[in-house]
Amino acid sequence: MKIALFTDSFIPGVGGTEKAVLGLADALKEQSEEVIVCCPKLKPYDDSVFNFPVLRTKSIRISSNDACAFPALSHKFKKQLKDFAPDIIHCQSISPMMKYALRYAKKHGIPLVTTVHTKFKTAWERSIHSKAIVNLLVKDLRKKLIKSDKVFTVSKDMVKELNSYGYKGDITVIRNGAMFDKITNLDELKQIAVQKYNLENVNHILLFVGHLVKFKNLQFTFDVLKLVKQQIPDFKILLVGHGLDDDYFKKYACEQGLKENAVFTGQITDKKLLSSLYSVGELFVFPSLFDNDPLTVVEAAVHHTPSITIKDTGSSERIDDNVSGFIEENDVSAFADRIVYLLKNKQLLKQAGDNAADMIPKEWSKTANEYLSEYRSVLEKTQ
Repeated sequence: MKIALFTDSFIPGVGGTEKAVLGLADALKEQSEEVIVCCPKLKPYDDSVFNFPVLRTKSIRISSNDACAFPALSHKFKKQLKDFAPDIIHCQSISPMMKYALRYAKKHGIPLVTTVHTKFKTAWERSIHSKAIVNLLVKDLRKKLIKSDKVFTVSKDMVKELNSYGYKGDITVIRNGAMFDKITNLDELKQIAVQKYNLENVNHILLFVGHLVKFKNLQFTFDVLKLVKQQIPDFKILLVGHGLDDDYFKKYACEQGLKENAVFTGQITDKKLLSSLYSVGELFVFPSLFDNDPLTVVEAAVHHTPSITIKDTGSSERIDDNVSGFIEENDVSAFADRIVYLLKNKQLLKQAGDNAADMIPKEWSKTANEYLSEYRSVLEKTQ
């Protein structure tokens, strides 16, 4: 089967969608399927490192991680796609690559399926201060989903989100796989981060990995940690990543009296160092209300690090509370009390981390097989 994965977000970007597309493409290739990734040019990139072809279109960079693609203006891209002649197109984002993909699929009579990873309305509301424009964008998204032969998403929470957009079609949940292999050398791996960030005498290590942006609920995190410090003053939290609000949160951490507790590592592209950071953390703090099925929670679990998330969010769906991680109310005091309790009960943390490693990660091969089954079903219905 020839599968074209269309996305507006791909490597060298470092977000969840980028990782999901990479993981799926690799897994499909390992299943002996023919797969290509169609995406914008976002320099610097080196597509020779991938096990599959990457077709990049003309684009304009709009941020450090994002570019606006113009596939209709890219003659080379159009020729490469035509030569590949996909049997099915799988869109992993909704604009503008999907717009072109829909036209291509209609013209060539091939099916198109879509996976929605992001709560777009929430994202738009934070960046576009016009309810009318946001409503128009939601309407356009709904039309695109209706035109898709099948719609997928990565969490039950996201199903409710799409329903709130007015989309009433069938939605199938397929969860993403883990980007890291099973870890067997935890103690050795930890030492890399211990030495790099001078953690030898630190008794309590918390972790956050992701974009440093307000919509990740990071201000909530620092409000929580201010209370944690009143009972456990010597903890450290490693904040791995960068984002538009880096400076804001560095200042806010200081204002909350957390200057000595917060370690901002910046973006980590070295996979071994990132793996070490995941390993050294005792508890992954992720109170995001925005994320649907965050791969960071899965990656932490691979490294035997349990997560604490907020109840009734996409971030909490993989977690069995007090077994493979921890789920708390969306309340600063309750969240802080739970973290204090956990840091004082190391055996509970360790057991939850071991359970998380067994229960949460999913191999990308399984995800790929689920999608392949869906592709075949769609092809049978549309031929």
